Amino acid sequence: MNLWVIFLTGLTVGTTYYIRVFSASNPIPITTGGFSICVTDPPPANDNCSGAILLTETATCSPIFGTLLSSTNSGIAIGACSGTPDDDVWYKFVPTSTHPTIKLNNIGQNLWNLGGPRMQLFSGTCGVLVSVACGGPNTMSPNGLTIGATYYIRVYSLNSGPAPGGTAALAGFDICVTDPAPADVELSKSYINISKGSGGGTVNPGDTLEMRATIVVSSQTVDSVVFFDTLYRGKGLRLVPNSISLRTNEGKVYKSFTDIIDLDEGRAISFGAGPDTAIRMNIGLGASNVAKGKLRYTSKPSFYDKVCILMATYRVVVYAPYDTKVNFGAGTFSYVDTATVATVTATFKKDSIIVYKSVGLCPNAVAASNAIGIEFNGTFGAPVGGAPLERNRAASSYVPNYTFDLFDTFSGPDDYRYGVTNNTSARYSTVTTFSKPDGNSPKYRQFDKWDISGDHTGATNPLKGNPPCDTTLPVSATNPCGYMLVINSAYRTDTAFHYIVSNLCPNTYYELSAWIKNICYYCACDSNGNPANDPAYIPSGPNDSSGVQPNLAFEINGTDYYTTGNIKYMGTTNKGSDSSNQWVKKGFVYQTGPSETSFILDLRNNAPGGGGNDWAIDDISLATCMPEMKFLPNNPTVCRLNAVSLYDTVSSFYNTYVYYKWQRSINSGATWNDVTGPQGPISPTFNASLNKWQYLTHYVVSAFDADNSNNGNRYRVVTATTSGNLSSSNCIFTDGTSFATLTVLNCGTPLKTDILSFTGVLTSMNFGQLYWTTSKEDDQQTFYVERSIDGHDFTRIGTVPGYNNNLNPINQYSFTDPVTIIRKTFYRIAVVDNSGQLKYSRIIQLSNSQPGIELYNVINPFDHELIFDISSTSNTNIDISLLNMAGKKLIKKNQAISDGLNNIHIPGTEALPPGMYILQVKDKERILIKKIVKK
Repeated sequence: MNLWVIFLTGLTVGTTYYIRVFSASNPIPITTGGFSICVTDPPPANDNCSGAILLTETATCSPIFGTLLSSTNSGIAIGACSGTPDDDVWYKFVPTSTHPTIKLNNIGQNLWNLGGPRMQLFSGTCGVLVSVACGGPNTMSPNGLTIGATYYIRVYSLNSGPAPGGTAALAGFDICVTDPAPADVELSKSYINISKGSGGGTVNPGDTLEMRATIVVSSQTVDSVVFFDTLYRGKGLRLVPNSISLRTNEGKVYKSFTDIIDLDEGRAISFGAGPDTAIRMNIGLGASNVAKGKLRYTSKPSFYDKVCILMATYRVVVYAPYDTKVNFGAGTFSYVDTATVATVTATFKKDSIIVYKSVGLCPNAVAASNAIGIEFNGTFGAPVGGAPLERNRAASSYVPNYTFDLFDTFSGPDDYRYGVTNNTSARYSTVTTFSKPDGNSPKYRQFDKWDISGDHTGATNPLKGNPPCDTTLPVSATNPCGYMLVINSAYRTDTAFHYIVSNLCPNTYYELSAWIKNICYYCACDSNGNPANDPAYIPSGPNDSSGVQPNLAFEINGTDYYTTGNIKYMGTTNKGSDSSNQWVKKGFVYQTGPSETSFILDLRNNAPGGGGNDWAIDDISLATCMPEMKFLPNNPTVCRLNAVSLYDTVSSFYNTYVYYKWQRSINSGATWNDVTGPQGPISPTFNASLNKWQYLTHYVVSAFDADNSNNGNRYRVVTATTSGNLSSSNCIFTDGTSFATLTVLNCGTPLKTDILSFTGVLTSMNFGQLYWTTSKEDDQQTFYVERSIDGHDFTRIGTVPGYNNNLNPINQYSFTDPVTIIRKTFYRIAVVDNSGQLKYSRIIQLSNSQPGIELYNVINPFDHELIFDISSTSNTNIDISLLNMAGKKLIKKNQAISDGLNNIHIPGTEALPPGMYILQVKDKERILIKKIVKK
C-alpha cells in the first residue's frame, strides 16, 4: 500500500488553493510515475465503537483523522515492538481513563497479507516521542496513561513490501479508543428487627436490630474494599458487643469479628467524649487487620458463580424513647474499580426508623373504604370481557426501580423485574403439583421452581388465596382470575411500591396492610453457588430451601414504621407445596397527625435478592380502625305516637373517637341526615374486660317521629376524632353494620303505662315463670300473657289484672305458664287499657335446651333486603354472612343482639342476581345455615 496524505486545517472556505505534486528526485517516466489525486471533506463521526473515541482510515482518497508523519517510514525506531515500520499511519488522542482499549476493526485483506497490522503507542510530542506500549494485530490495552495528555498511535504492517494483488482499499481499517467498562457494583443498606422475628412489627425501645450494608459485584473486580460506619452517642442505637460480621444474602454468618483491634479484619472503636463507636470492616480476598481486600464477581459468597453478594452487618440495641426518629442510614463503602482504576466512595443516605408503638393490625373493625384509591383499591383488578382472559395486566405506574415483564411460555419476570398476572405458571397451567425443579419441556413452572398461584382478592380462604386463573374460562366465583403484583427482587434493597396517599382524616388511626406470599420453595443458592437441588447444597435451615426470604419495610414520608419480618415459604413438601403454601397479612396501625391529610407511602424490599426473595403482594389497604356500636334496643317497637329512648354504646380500642352525632335515614340507609348537633368531646371509660374504651350515647325519638309514616326509619351514631372531622363526610365513622330500625305499631290511643322490664326463668319442673315491672299506672290496666313456638305467631295463655293503684311509681307482676316447656318458647306481654288500646313488651325466650342462638321467620325468597329473626339466650355478638353456592362471601355483618328475639334487616341485596344462596349465622357456640332464594 503506497499512500501519500496531507491533512490540512484552517483553510478558508470558498478560497482557491493550488496543489503541486512533484518527485523528490530526478524526473521519472510518466508511464511509471502516474497517480490519482482527490480532495475530500471529513465526514461526521461514525460511531462503530459504542462510547469510543473514533478514528477512521478506510482506503486511498478517504480521509484520515490523525497526523501522518510519513507515507513509507516515519524514521522512528520500532524499538521493542515487533514488525517492520512500513506504510505506517499515525493518529493522536487524549485518553479519559488510565487504561483504555485500542482496537482495529474491518481490517482489509491486503493488510493481513502483509502479516497483519501492529500498533505502537507513544507519549510526548512530535520529535520527542517515547514508546509506551505495543499491540496487535487487533487490540492494544495500555495501562497507566495520564488522563488529559496527548498520545500517538502508530499503525503499521508486520512485514514490509507492497501488498500482493488487489487494490489499496483492501488495506483499510477502522480504529477506535474505548474506555473500559467499570465494575458493576450495587450498594444498599437495610436492617431487620431481630426482636420481632418472622412476625414483624414496629421498632420499640429495647429491640435488637441487625444493620445490613450490602455490596453486590456483578462484573469485573474491585479492590481495597472497606466498610465504615459510626454509632453516635445519644442518637438512639448502641452496639451489641462482638456482633460485627460478614453475612451471606440469606443472613448466615460468613465471617465474624471481635470488636477489639486484633488480627481479624473488623473492629469497633469507641472514641470521643461520648463515646461514639466507629465500625470498620476490611473485606475480600487478602483482607487483614491492616489491609483492605479484593472482591471479584466470582468471589464467595457466590450466586451461581456469576455474582458476589455480601453483607457487612452489626447489631444494635434501641434505647431511644417512643416517637423518636433514629437514623440507620449513613455508613460508607469504599473500593477501587480495577477496570477504571477509579476510587469509589459511596455514602448511604440518612434513612430513618421511628420508635413507634402500635398493636399491629386493628384490634376492632376495619372500614371497608380503602384510601389506596389506585390500582383498583390495591387489588390490581381483574380481566375484563369473556374468555380467553388476559393473563397479564398492563404495567403499574407505582412500581419504581423494577422493569415490567410479561409472564409467558418461555419467559417471566427475572431479577429486577415485576409482573401483574393472575397465574404465575409458565404455561398458563392450573395444575399445582408439578415437581420442583420442573422436568417438563417446556416448563410449567417459571424458572423451574416458582409456585403456580392465583391472587388473593376475595378468597373464600384468605390464607390459601384463590386458585390460578384458567384463562380459557370466563371469570366466575370458582375462577375469580384477579391480578396480583409479582416481584422478582433485585440483588440490592429498594422500593417496590410507591404512592402518595391523600384524603386522609387528621388524628385518626388507620390500618396499613397488605397480603404477601413467598412464591418460591426451591430458589435457594448457597454461599458456594450451589442451587437447592444440588447434593452439595448447604441449607439455611431445616427443611428450608426457599433461600432469601422476603422482608418488607413500610415507609411513611421517608421514615420506616414497620417491617414484616422474614416471610417464610409456608408449604410443607416439594411436590404438594403450592397447595399448602399460604398468604400472610402484614401491617400495622398508623395515627395521622393533628393536621395530616396525606403522606408518601413506600413499600421497600428490605432483603437482598439472589437465590429467593420472589414474592407476590395483593390487597394493599389503608383503612380506618373503626369504633363498634351496640344499640339498645337494637330494633325498637313502639306504639304510634309514643316516644322511645335509644342508647348506643360506642367502643374502641383507641381513645380518640370522642365526638359524635345521631343521624336518621328514611330510605333504608341510602342517605342519612343529622338529628342532633355535634356532641363532644366526651370522656370514655376503660372496660378492662373488653380492653376497650367506651361511652354511652342517648337519643329520644319523639312522639311526633313515631307516627305510621316513620315505620322503618333507621337511627345510627357517627363518630369522629376531631370536631372538624365531624363535619366532613369523609371523616365520620360508624361500624357500618349497626343501626336501630324503628317499628311503629298502630296501637290506638297512646298508653301512659310502660313495661320497664320483662324477664323469665325456667323452674325446676320446666314451667315458665314470668316477671315484669311497670311504671306508674294512672289508668286501669290489664296484662295479656302470650306464648309462641316460633317467635312470630303468638297465642294468649293468661290474663293478669292491673293493681289500678296510681300511688305506686313501680308495680311488679308475675305469671307461671301452666304448660311444661319441652322446646324453645317465646313470651310477650300486651298492656291493655280500659278503652282497648294496647302496647307490647319485648319478646323473651325460655328453653331447656343448650344455650345459644336460633334462626326464625326468614323471609324467603328475598329481594332488596334480608329479613329474619334471631333468638338468643344471652346478650352476644353474631356474625352474619351471605354466601353464593361456591362458598364465596358476598355480605358480611357483625351484629350485637340481646337475649330474646331480635329482628334483623340486611339491606343492599337488590344487585345480586336471582338464584340460590346460603345464609350463615354464627356465634361462639354454633353455626346456623339456611338455603334461601333471591327473586
